[in-house]
Amino acid sequence: MLNFEWYRSFIAVYRSGTVTGAAQARFLTQPAISQHLVALETAVGHALFQRTPRRMIPTEHGKALYSRVAPAMDGLERVSVNLRDSSATELPVIRLGTPLDYFHEAGLEKLNNAGFRLQVELGEAGKLLEALSRGKLDAVIATQHLPMANVGFVKIAEENFCLVSSAISLPPLKKTRDKLKEIERFLKAQPWLSYSAELPIIRRFWQVAFKRRPDIEPVMIVPSLLLIRKAVELGWGISVLPHYLAQESLNEGRLKILWQPKSPLVNDLWVATRKVDRNRNEIMQFISLMQGK
Repeated sequence: MLNFEWYRSFIAVYRSGTVTGAAQARFLTQPAISQHLVALETAVGHALFQRTPRRMIPTEHGKALYSRVAPAMDGLERVSVNLRDSSATELPVIRLGTPLDYFHEAGLEKLNNAGFRLQVELGEAGKLLEALSRGKLDAVIATQHLPMANVGFVKIAEENFCLVSSAISLPPLKKTRDKLKEIERFLKAQPWLSYSAELPIIRRFWQVAFKRRPDIEPVMIVPSLLLIRKAVELGWGISVLPHYLAQESLNEGRLKILWQPKSPLVNDLWVATRKVDRNRNEIMQFISLMQGK
C-alpha cells in the first residue's frame, strides 16, 4: 500500500530541489526523506528524479506524477489547516511575490476586499520566479517573462515609462538637422538616478530613443523607484519612471516630463503561477483582479 508520507516527501523534494531542503521543510531527517523516495519509486516502478551532486532533477515520470498528485495534496493540506483552526483560515492563502514599487502604487489597491488572504514577499523578478518554481510562492507579479517549464504567465498590464525632472528643462535647440544628437548630448550631461549600476530602465530608454547604449555615471543608485521619484522631486537629478508611479507627482507639479521620444518605452507586466495551480479558484480570482476585471 502506498504511504501518504511518501507523496509528501516526493512533493517537498520536487519543490525544494534537494533532499536537504525537503528534510528542512518537513522537519524530518535526510535519510527518512531518501527512504520515502526509494519506497515510492519502487511502488510506481519508475525513477522519479535524476540524482546530481547539487540538485534532484525530476524525470518525465516525476513531472507527470507531480502534476497529478500536487494539486490534490495541496487541497488536503488546506483542508487540514482549516480543520485545525476554521475561524482563522476560512479564506484561502496566496503567497505572493511582487516588486515593492508596483505593489505600493497600483497592485495593492486592486486587491482590496479580495476573497483570499495574502502573504507578501518583496523582491526582484528573477529571485521571486525561482521561489515560485520551487513551490515557495503561489503567484508572482513579474516584469519579466522567463522561459520556465512549470510556470505559466498571464499578461496583466503595460508599463509606459517617461523621462522626468523637477527643475531641469530642455534648452532651446540650436540645430534642426541634428536635433536628436543635441538632445542626447544634453541628457548625457545631466545628473542621473538609477535603479542599479547596470542602468536597466535607463539603458532600455536610451536604446529606444537613440538606438545605442548610454554612457552615464549616475549620481545616485538606489534599488527603489519610490525613492528615485522622491529624489527627483527634491532636485537630485533626472530619471526614467513608470507613468503610473509618476502620474500623481506630474499632476501636482512636483515632476514634469523632460522629454518624450517618438517611440515610448513600454514594458509588459505579468502574473506568473505554477501550471499545476492555474485552476485554483483563488489564483484565477487573483489574476482577474490584477487584470482589472
